[in-house]
Amino acid sequence: MKRGITAEALANQANITRATVVKLESGKGNPTVETLNAIGKVFGLTASQLIQMAETGGAESGRTAPYDRDGFKGVHISFPGFEAFHLKAPKGCRSVSVPELHDHTAEICLVTSGRLRISVMGTARELGPGEALRFKALHEHELEIMEDAQLLLIHHLLT
Repeated sequence: MKRGITAEALANQANITRATVVKLESGKGNPTVETLNAIGKVFGLTASQLIQMAETGGAESGRTAPYDRDGFKGVHISFPGFEAFHLKAPKGCRSVSVPELHDHTAEICLVTSGRLRISVMGTARELGPGEALRFKALHEHELEIMEDAQLLLIHHLLT
């Protein structure tokens, strides 16, 4: 529905019957791996991504904990395969990555106020309010606060 595709169009594009789509929509079907692969291709997803979406169907509660390290203070929020840090830090704070903690994840840094310099693999960029940068978290990276800042750091599994 979100993509504006009907059950009939999905069936045609996935080369499966409309009856199969109807069964799956009603929760009464038991799809084969081939069927999941065919439907996934229509939406640009893998079969495992479709299954994961079904498993997490409703809302999930995350675990939260206070965060206070190297002058960065805030909250750490975690879900399976995803974590976020909502942080504040004064000018002059620095944080250097620990690559061993970033197994197959990407990191997004969004600055909500202030300015920071982020270096990834030796290349530095300054970010201000509303600016963001995404990179593989396994790469060596460093944050330096140039002006008192608030930021959101997100780690998510790469697919």
